[in-house]
Amino acid sequence: MVETVTTWLAQFGRDAWPLLQMPSTWLVAAIVLTGGIVRGFSGFGGALIFIPLCASIIGPKKAVAVFYLFDLLSATPYGYAFIRQCNKRELAPLTIAAWCMLPFGAYVLVHANPLHLRWALTVVVLIMLAVLMSGWRYRGTPTAPVSLCVGGFAGFSGGATGISGPIVIAYFLSSRSTPPVIRASIMVFYSLMSTMMSAYFFYKGYFTFDVVVFALIAWPLYLGGLFTGARFFSGSSEGSYRAIAYVLIAASAIIAMPLFDGLIGR
Repeated sequence: MVETVTTWLAQFGRDAWPLLQMPSTWLVAAIVLTGGIVRGFSGFGGALIFIPLCASIIGPKKAVAVFYLFDLLSATPYGYAFIRQCNKRELAPLTIAAWCMLPFGAYVLVHANPLHLRWALTVVVLIMLAVLMSGWRYRGTPTAPVSLCVGGFAGFSGGATGISGPIVIAYFLSSRSTPPVIRASIMVFYSLMSTMMSAYFFYKGYFTFDVVVFALIAWPLYLGGLFTGARFFSGSSEGSYRAIAYVLIAASAIIAMPLFDGLIGR
C-alpha cells in the first residue's frame, strides 16, 4: 500500500511539473488568492472574481471545474455545519429545482463556444454585481412555485457559469426567518450546490489532471486568502470593504472580456 502511494505521488509530481512551470498556472494562483481575500473581508465575491478571470486564461469549463473542486475542499464542509439552523421548508424546493437544472447548465458550459460563454460570463457577473449593489430584495412572500423558479435559474446559471449566489441571496433575504436562519440557509444552499456540481463533474470526467493540479494549488491559497481578508479588514467599516469588493469584481469582469485578452497574455 505504501509503495503504491509513493509510486502514485512520484508519477503525479512528474506529470505536474510541466504545469507548475507555466506562467498561467501562477497567474491563476494569484487570482485565487485575490478572490479568497475578497471573500474573507466581504463575505462574498470569490466566484465573481475567480471564474471570469480564470476563464480567460484556462477556458470557462476548466475555470468552473477548478472552482468547484477547491470550493469542495474548503467552503463546502463549513456550510454543512449550519444544516440544523437552516429553514428546510424554504430550502428544499429551491435546492431540488437547482439540482434538476444544473445538468442543463453544465451541458451549456461544456458544449457552448468558449468565446460566447466568456461574453455570457461577463454579462452574468455584471448583472449579479448590480443586484448586490442595488440592495434589491424579493418583496413577495417566498412560496414553493417562486422558490422553484429561483432555484431553477440558480441551478442553470451555476451549471453554465459557476455563478448563482447573488440572486439566491436576494431571494432568501425576503424570508420572514431570523437573520441567523437566513444566513444558515444560504450557506447550506451553497454547500448543496457545490456538492452536486462536483459529483456531476466527477461522473462526467471533467475533473481532468490539470484541473486537479490547479485545484490543489488553489486550495491552500484560497484558505490563506480567506484568513488574510478576515484578519486584515476586521477593523474596516462595512461600507468601505464592500466598496472595495464591488470595484474588484467589476474590474475582474471587465478585464476578463475577450476585448482585453492582450492584458492577460492570451
